[in-house]
Amino acid sequence: MSQAQDHRTRRYFLRRSAALFALMHLPGLGCGKTQPTTSRDRPPEAASRGRFAHLKLHTHRLDEQRAFYSKTLGLPVVAESKQSFTIEAGGTTLEFEQASDQAAPFYHFAFNIPENKLAKAKQWLIPRCPLLRDSWTGADELFFEAWNAHATYFHDPAGNIVEFIARHTLQNARGGAFGVEDILYASEIGLVGDQEQLGEQIMGALGVRRYHHSPMFVGDEHGLFVLAPVGRPWIPERVKAAAVFPAEVTVAGHGRQSLECDGHPYRIRGNA
Repeated sequence: MSQAQDHRTRRYFLRRSAALFALMHLPGLGCGKTQPTTSRDRPPEAASRGRFAHLKLHTHRLDEQRAFYSKTLGLPVVAESKQSFTIEAGGTTLEFEQASDQAAPFYHFAFNIPENKLAKAKQWLIPRCPLLRDSWTGADELFFEAWNAHATYFHDPAGNIVEFIARHTLQNARGGAFGVEDILYASEIGLVGDQEQLGEQIMGALGVRRYHHSPMFVGDEHGLFVLAPVGRPWIPERVKAAAVFPAEVTVAGHGRQSLECDGHPYRIRGNA
């Protein structure tokens, strides 16, 4: 190769390298700082989105529930009356309505929290309410290997089994201490009854799938219907047996359709 040819080859290489470097730093490509990599870099709505926009549950302890969620946990009350109140938990509103009979309703529901904050969430909860312990291990947290998620549980005054779950499959890590703003949205609601029937109706209405091919879970990490058979003990204590109580679930982004679950007191509707 001549000296002139060598110079031309080097100039070509440098031009191509410079163009490639510029291309890699365009938004959405390569490794430039403009490409979001964690929930802190993304728009707030990406970190707070949830499939469940609203949950309506019954309670026999309305006043105690209001005090617990608004004062003990510090969640804002956005609506209230003599028969009900609604609190805002990140991207979900949670409504409790006074039970009309002598029943003592209880449910299981879970809130997603930043995937790196389970330990801080436990520290935040301990002065506010006791953590529930796994009846098998005695630990106050569980690791779900198949889901790559850690969770901790507590009871509210009505005996609901409430869960904070850190799903490591979601890029929603945040810095700082845990606070009420880290309760991102409700990501699980337990519906008790016929697993097969409920699953088929929900999948048909919403176009969702079984999670990890399990008949007990329908949806995804942003919103899971936990379909428990009657009498199945709820984790982690495995003491309270799953029972049927009325519930309404409003699902984000599914038009105005409404599903009345056959044979069960559940209503599922979209909010467009």
